[in-house]
Amino acid sequence: MTPPPKRTPTMKKTTTAAIAATLGAALLLGGAGTLAYWTDTKDASPQVINSGNLELGQIDSATWSVQQIVGDKKSDAVKVDPNNFRIVPGDVLTTTVNVPVTLVGTDIKASLKVDDIYWESSSLRDQLTPTVVSINGQAPVNGAVTIAATPGQSTVNVPVVVSVSYKWDGATQRANNRGEFSNSATLRAKYVLTQVPVTQK
Repeated sequence: MTPPPKRTPTMKKTTTAAIAATLGAALLLGGAGTLAYWTDTKDASPQVINSGNLELGQIDSATWSVQQIVGDKKSDAVKVDPNNFRIVPGDVLTTTVNVPVTLVGTDIKASLKVDDIYWESSSLRDQLTPTVVSINGQAPVNGAVTIAATPGQSTVNVPVVVSVSYKWDGATQRANNRGEFSNSATLRAKYVLTQVPVTQK
């Protein structure tokens, strides 16, 4: 009986290499035909978003001054107390009301409007004409002016100039017109602050 051939070192090397190649293919296939991958998750730091603010503060009464204007003639303006003052034809009363406006926000503008200025019912009321002269130094358009936030200040006092005139009507004679109006007239005004687009001028 012929003995089996002896394995040479070269044959052993070749067999070992074939086994290693087969094992590598199995690892690449991931077993049952799937490919495994790694993943990781992490929460971001919390982000806080704060709201801005838009508000009107308490509007207090202001001082008044009077000037008589008839045609192109004007008297000097004199400060008066409206509670004790007695208005007559030709007089123009003027006051500056400081309106506290709060605007907080990077992109914020608002329209400040004297929405309604009126008199309570009285016979004197019909002789008086109230006018919003300016808001923040500008002539109002439809009673309003656009206000922008002031850097470094959340609340500013916006000056609103209001006048009340008693028309001089010397050319018209009225029956029984003795210039007597025994009652008073109470002026009331309502202010409205409304956000507008930051692009609005």
